[in-house]
Amino acid sequence: MRIGMDWMVQKEMYAEYLRRLDARALLDHYQAENMSEVPNRDGTTEIVHSCLIDRVEPHHSHGDENPSACFNVDKKVYVCYAGGWSGDAFHLIAKLEGVEAFVDVLPLVGQFLEGAVTEGPTLQAQLAELFAQPAAYTLNLPAYDPSVLAAWDRPHVYWDYRGISHEAQRLLRLGYDDNERRIVFPHFVNNTLVGWQKRVIPGETHPDFPKYRNSPGFPKAETLYGWDLLDEKVALVVESPMSVAKAYSLGVKNTVATFGASVTEGQLELLRSLDKVMVWFDADAAGQAGELHLLEELDRHAEVWRIKPTEGKDLGDIETIEEFITYTATHQMRAFARLAELDFLNKFRRNHG
Repeated sequence: MRIGMDWMVQKEMYAEYLRRLDARALLDHYQAENMSEVPNRDGTTEIVHSCLIDRVEPHHSHGDENPSACFNVDKKVYVCYAGGWSGDAFHLIAKLEGVEAFVDVLPLVGQFLEGAVTEGPTLQAQLAELFAQPAAYTLNLPAYDPSVLAAWDRPHVYWDYRGISHEAQRLLRLGYDDNERRIVFPHFVNNTLVGWQKRVIPGETHPDFPKYRNSPGFPKAETLYGWDLLDEKVALVVESPMSVAKAYSLGVKNTVATFGASVTEGQLELLRSLDKVMVWFDADAAGQAGELHLLEELDRHAEVWRIKPTEGKDLGDIETIEEFITYTATHQMRAFARLAELDFLNKFRRNHG
């Protein structure tokens, strides 16, 4: 649980900016149609209208002429009942603009704020600082009805090629998008679908960049892939969802991914709640920098081990559980040993140039 004063300030700032956002101005900006205001029993007001999300992700017939979306003016929450999507106003903007990071919606946010005390560049600087914090927008995560995954619920030979078992595919609800020709990793937080990550298939996906394509507002910075599946306070931490899928295929449970080599404070907060952590990052420069950051930040909070990577070989290259056990047993070392080794090398370089 977060109790730091900085985090409390960030949370209050987020709530304040959300409170000041003018829902009507936002709907006018995006030219919402068929609007009508409806009072709720709890005293709040909702604006019912034709779904705006349908313009970027069509899912209604006849343009949602019979409105099925609503925006709560007081709570600043948007819901499309037919599409199964909900989120706060900031997530809605990210969705409509087709961006992943909230920092990318900042140029638009200022014009929708009411009662601004600070305006212009200063306001934008405050918002940029706020959204740069990994925990700043954990207040409301985007949410999707799991039924949206049905369109991707289909097999693909790439899963077999990578050694991902059918059981792991079912458990993680992995899929394939034949429109984009990418495999799909749904991401759940507290049993709620908060987004997905789509990965290229070498030789099939065109264009094959970026390698990963995330759903708008994807909460990568403050969550871990596979966290919901932990059944004890122990975790193997890897970089990619593909490695998590491979681990479960081998029968290795309690594996989570950081969505890349960069590790955020929000992810560290989750990992600090564990009793034992084993880190297995890639052998490249980015992976080793991320690994070192993890070891330094977690060593005081848990029993931390490091799996020393081999160039050109990671968890995805392990074929059997026996190979996994042998490899990890011969390549593991305690975090403090790794940190002591690095500390010695740094001192040696300083003393001997």
